[in-house]
Amino acid sequence: MKKSRLGILVSILMVTLITVGCSSLVDGKWAAKVNGESISVKDYDARVAEAQKTYENQGMKFDTDQGKQALTQIKSQVLERMIEGKILDQEVKNLKLKTEDPAIKSQEDTIKKNMGTDAKFQDMLNQQGMSESELKNFLAVYTKITTDVKQPTESEVQAYFEKNKANYGQPESVTAHHILLKTEAEAKAIIAQLEQAQKNNVQILPLFEQLAKEKSIEPGAKQSGGDLGTFTKGKMVPEFEAAAFAQKVGTFSTTPVKTQFGYHVIYVQAHTPATTPDFAKVKTQVTQDAFNAAKDTKFQTFFDDLRKKAKIEYAKGYQPAS
Repeated sequence: MKKSRLGILVSILMVTLITVGCSSLVDGKWAAKVNGESISVKDYDARVAEAQKTYENQGMKFDTDQGKQALTQIKSQVLERMIEGKILDQEVKNLKLKTEDPAIKSQEDTIKKNMGTDAKFQDMLNQQGMSESELKNFLAVYTKITTDVKQPTESEVQAYFEKNKANYGQPESVTAHHILLKTEAEAKAIIAQLEQAQKNNVQILPLFEQLAKEKSIEPGAKQSGGDLGTFTKGKMVPEFEAAAFAQKVGTFSTTPVKTQFGYHVIYVQAHTPATTPDFAKVKTQVTQDAFNAAKDTKFQTFFDDLRKKAKIEYAKGYQPAS
C-alpha cells in the first residue's frame, strides 16, 4: 500500500545524482552519446536488468499494469543516470581527480556502514544503476566542488531549523494491519465476521491477522498477517491514509476502504501524535544538516551547469518521455 519509490541513497547522495559508466560498444549500437562518448545498448540493458532483478527480489512484479509502468520509469531513469555518470566521468578526468584517495575511500566506507550490510549496499547500487567505481567518481567531484563551503552562521542554522522543523520532531504516525480484498462484498463479509467475533468477546487482533493470512490478496500477507508496521503521513495512498489516521485505536474498519489496489479492512493498533522539536537539543544535528545542505546546493548548481553545456544525443527509441 505504500507509494512506489525507485530507490533512495544515503544522506550525501539524496539531492544529487547517480553515476553510471559504460564499456565498449557492441556492433556499434548505442543508446546515447555524451560529448561524443557513447553509452552502449549492451551496458544499458545490463543496468536495467540488474535494477529489475533487485526490485523483483524485494517483491515487485513487473507483469502487472502497475509493474509495467514502473519498469518504463526505471528504464528511463537508468539511462538518464548513465548520462549523468558519463558527464561526471569526464569531469573526473578534466579535474585530474584521484578516486582512490583515502578521503574518498573513507566516505564510501561510511555509506557502506550506513547501509548495514554488503548485500544491502550492492542492492542500493543495483537499484540506482551504478558501480562502486562510479560512486567514487561522484564522491571525488563532490568533495572537490564543495571543499570551500563554510560552516553556517547561527542565523543560518536557526533559519534552516524553522524551515525543516518537522524533520526534527516526532511526526504523527499510525501502526496498522490490513486485509486486502478484490471486491467490496468480500470486504464486507470480513467486517461482518469481525463484528460477530467482537460481540462474542473474541480478541480481534489475533483473528484479524489470521484472516489476513487466509483471505488477503496482498503479496506477503500469508507471512505478515497484514502487518504494515508504523507509518507517517505521505507514505500510503491518500484514501488509505485518510481512513487509517481517522480511525480510533483498537478498532477495525466498519466500511471497506477503496483504493487503486482493491478494498481494505484496516485495524489500527496505535496512533502516536506529533511532537514539537526542541531546538537546543537538536542544534548540533541541525548545524550539520544545514552545512550538508549548503554543500548539496553548491554541487547541484555546478552539475546542472555541466549538464546544460554537455552535448547529449539519444538513439532512436531511447529519447526521454516528453
